[in-house]
Amino acid sequence: MFCDKNPSVKSFPDLLSELQEPVLFKNILCTTEGSNNWKLIHWSLEDFANKSGNIKLPFRVGKNIRTDEPQWEVETPIEYKTMKEFLNNVTENSNSEKWFYFDYKRMNEWFKDIPEIVKSFDWHQFGIDLDGSDSTIWIGSKGAHTNCHQDTYGCNLVAQIQGRKLWLLFSPECGDLMQPTRIPYEESTVYSKYNFFAPSKQEIEAIKNMPGSVKMVTLEPKDLLFIPKGWWHYVESLDISLSVNVWLPLKADCESRLKETLVHLVMNTIGDGLPKADDQSDSNVIESIKFVANSLQECQKLKNSSEPSVKRQKLNSKDEITLECLKKKFPNSATLISNLTIASVNDFIQKNNLAEESSSTQESVDKRDELTTLNILEAVVNAFCHPKVLSMVSQILTHNLTSENLEKR
Repeated sequence: MFCDKNPSVKSFPDLLSELQEPVLFKNILCTTEGSNNWKLIHWSLEDFANKSGNIKLPFRVGKNIRTDEPQWEVETPIEYKTMKEFLNNVTENSNSEKWFYFDYKRMNEWFKDIPEIVKSFDWHQFGIDLDGSDSTIWIGSKGAHTNCHQDTYGCNLVAQIQGRKLWLLFSPECGDLMQPTRIPYEESTVYSKYNFFAPSKQEIEAIKNMPGSVKMVTLEPKDLLFIPKGWWHYVESLDISLSVNVWLPLKADCESRLKETLVHLVMNTIGDGLPKADDQSDSNVIESIKFVANSLQECQKLKNSSEPSVKRQKLNSKDEITLECLKKKFPNSATLISNLTIASVNDFIQKNNLAEESSSTQESVDKRDELTTLNILEAVVNAFCHPKVLSMVSQILTHNLTSENLEKR
């Protein structure tokens, strides 16, 4: 039998790698008979602020207003605040027109001199030999959000520590209708042009008519969420929130890295000058080609040493068996997330009662649709970097270029 009555906790990562559906582990971070060594879960936000001291953290500042386009990360200004200053700001102005987000930050970078914070949790109880030094942290006020996107590498485990976060999840089959874009450019991130913070009628209809699975879940303190590879997600803080996450690598990442080197090549040639995240490195053509060559060699080695990858399928008997194993490991905790209902869509629509941005929405649409040189350039880059195009190019490259002739170049 695939799963016995007393499965080992150490096989947890292997079980996750089998899943093709998101899984919610409800209240799993509470103290149980097996004990929980997550000190972080027992700290209040004020405790965290006291422990972080006078460290100034970069908070992105967004607007609690209705905008036509997403509030892209590269366009939101940064304000440096201590945790105490952040908490004072957001508690004194509960109906603020702004939101603040210290997001996607490596804990061992920002809290490297405070081991009490970095070592305040680990993932060992799930059979994962990682801790805070391998994790990222997210701290935001109500309204702080991550624009809808798809991560091209690995799968994701998210632990909710304080506050609540809403997750809107779309299966990979939804990709064609997500209006994918690589601008602004950020490695391993494919954004959707949809603005789910303040969705338009078009975006609401898109949610209702997606061809794949659409799910919505609210994470509460002590919850854990697993997001499989390829699932699109929009995330929004419903309260002042703190969460941490860790990415788990997969064999399929090799092919994804090859595709990302192709995107890197396009962005550093014809896409040079387009918006990109601050931490994205610039390369000349020769350097970019070397990245492609290295990825090709890596994929060739993996191909020669492992079984071919299995094409993704919808929820099947193997998923159900895997879920049963997880339920035996974590009784009353592991559960699949139900598909979105019309009632849930209506709740999502009414979540934010936002005022319109001062400028006319129609003027914004007209400006966006105007055929300027920049708009055409963005369209060309997105065409070359479309997921279907990248898949085709990477397949042709791996077929035509063997490890032998790569080494000769």
